[in-house]
Amino acid sequence: MILYVCIIVGCILLFAALNALVFDWSFLAGVGWTSGAVIAVILVDAIVASACRLSPAKWYNHNSKIYTVGRKEKNFYEKLKIRKWKDKIPEIGHFTGFRKNKLDDPTSVEYVERFLLESCYGEAGHLLSCLLGFVIMIPFPFLPRGWWLISLLVGIVNVLMNLPSLFVLRYNSYKLEILYKRNLKRQMQTA
Repeated sequence: MILYVCIIVGCILLFAALNALVFDWSFLAGVGWTSGAVIAVILVDAIVASACRLSPAKWYNHNSKIYTVGRKEKNFYEKLKIRKWKDKIPEIGHFTGFRKNKLDDPTSVEYVERFLLESCYGEAGHLLSCLLGFVIMIPFPFLPRGWWLISLLVGIVNVLMNLPSLFVLRYNSYKLEILYKRNLKRQMQTA
């Protein structure tokens, strides 16, 4: 989490300096407007996450094609060496009451199914946040000249900060799906 805060602060300072050079702003004005853009994109991300959580669970069926991870996609994540860095990505499941950084009951069909549901919520939220983070670029009459540049850069950083979480969720869901099917098969054999 400290890394994320450092990235955000670094971007605020860098973008403020860039706008001071390009648009002849004062550095402090750049810091203020860039901070405002960061707060705006965080609000957009929070609204997206809340909307995902409030929408019907049936939209997040792990058997749906959009949540299915194929072998090529899995190989892509392997090439990114995701296994080495995935545990460094902050997990904020405590906000929803379901942490996704550790399997508590890997032999339970119901638990793994709930884990897959929570992963689908996360996948949808992170993907939509990547896309909708650019909504802050909408020009309002009271915004200064140069807002488009700040909001574009903040939107790009938002994408770069959401993609690793999306990749980790999709990478893990591939393995969870295998575990789920194995548990389901075991449960049917014992019944």
